[in-house]
Amino acid sequence: MPDGVGIRNYIYSSNFDKFDVDIKILHNFNPNTINDFSLHESIKLEQLKTYKESFQEKFYRELIHLVRLKYNAKIKTNSSILSNYMPKKNALKLKLFYAIVEFCSKFYISQGQIQNLEIQYQKAIRSSKVYQYYYNYFKEHQPTKLFCTHQRAVIAAPIFAAAKDAGIKTLTAIYSWDNLPKARLALRADEYLVWSPYMKDELTTYYPEIKDQQIKILGTPQFQFHYDDSYLWTKEKLAEFYDLDLNKKWLCFSGDDKTTSPFDPEYLQDIAEEIYSSGLATEWQILLRPVPVEGFDKYQEIIDRYPEIIKKTGADWVMSSNWSDVYPKETDLNILSSLCEHANAVINVGSTMALDFGMHHKPAIYLNYEVKPNSNWSIKRVYKFQHFRSMGELTPVIWLNDKKDLPEIIMNLGKYHQQTKEDMQTWCERIIPKELRVSSSHLINQYLTNN
Repeated sequence: MPDGVGIRNYIYSSNFDKFDVDIKILHNFNPNTINDFSLHESIKLEQLKTYKESFQEKFYRELIHLVRLKYNAKIKTNSSILSNYMPKKNALKLKLFYAIVEFCSKFYISQGQIQNLEIQYQKAIRSSKVYQYYYNYFKEHQPTKLFCTHQRAVIAAPIFAAAKDAGIKTLTAIYSWDNLPKARLALRADEYLVWSPYMKDELTTYYPEIKDQQIKILGTPQFQFHYDDSYLWTKEKLAEFYDLDLNKKWLCFSGDDKTTSPFDPEYLQDIAEEIYSSGLATEWQILLRPVPVEGFDKYQEIIDRYPEIIKKTGADWVMSSNWSDVYPKETDLNILSSLCEHANAVINVGSTMALDFGMHHKPAIYLNYEVKPNSNWSIKRVYKFQHFRSMGELTPVIWLNDKKDLPEIIMNLGKYHQQTKEDMQTWCERIIPKELRVSSSHLINQYLTNN
């Protein structure tokens, strides 16, 4: 469990508590994080060793990333895939490093050449101290299986290589619905646990070296709490928790990070202004849920301008400068489930929250107009991202193509929801079938135990 996202999906779901075998969690958490959740007494915890990539390891990893992005963009005829190449060039040596990576990427264009790079990367990680430590560790302890909760963790690459060479069966979950086109499959496993047949098709498309029999469709525990009424607060409790007006309708604005949606404050300003100027402030409140890792700071000026319209409904997450220690508290599952259940709709720039609301049979509105001229970002490019092609022929969301259309939409929300609700359920089913949303923890538990 290399980072905090595994806590929500596998600790809060009590996934590991249900095993009839001994479990040891290799983790990167600090002591305060560990004290914040409870585990079955039979589960042991052990800190992961520190891993620092060599130049060679990082070079091959970043080169593979860029070459795969170029290949994926070509086979999908979708240049937006290349926007996932975002190297941090904040020092001269990094600028030079990535200049070399970008130059070398021109000479690797075929799947065969990509596989040769993968072979070189696997050789490189086997020279690391972390690989040698865990090879000896696995030889000594002889676990039956090694399972990773997040396929993007760089440290998992040498550890999984060590397990493979020590004869240990390895499995990894694919964390998110938008991960695979981004070419950040850091590790190589014997088996891959995916959300749906759609995700299985994606995995075999982007990684043709992974065979069909290596991929298991078991869902994800990520949405399971939506189907557990014990997490659901009453509308009155949610209103009291955030000082909301029970007599008004609630429009949830779910924010994104500054890279994905840099103009979220401007969009929030537009929405609040339209509600205010159309006389709907007596009927509606905006429930603002920022992306947890950024908080309210960038919105504060707009919040102060419309204090009766915009209400803070922040996520309950633990923040840290170390990404491994950023995670939601279990209370946040109550908050998110209750927001989806009791708010009338959600509005955002292409957020996964549309799926969360869809699972509560609530409408989602996607902002779809340019709020500010900018050569580096465009709303039109956002919806060209590969994971939105999963919509296909569907219209699962309400598209807000002009801010002035908002009053009409929210005043007639039932009519607009009627036009999208069936497609939303079809889209959710495509991303992750309902039976797997509900029973994923049990299925993963059974699979890891019996196979």
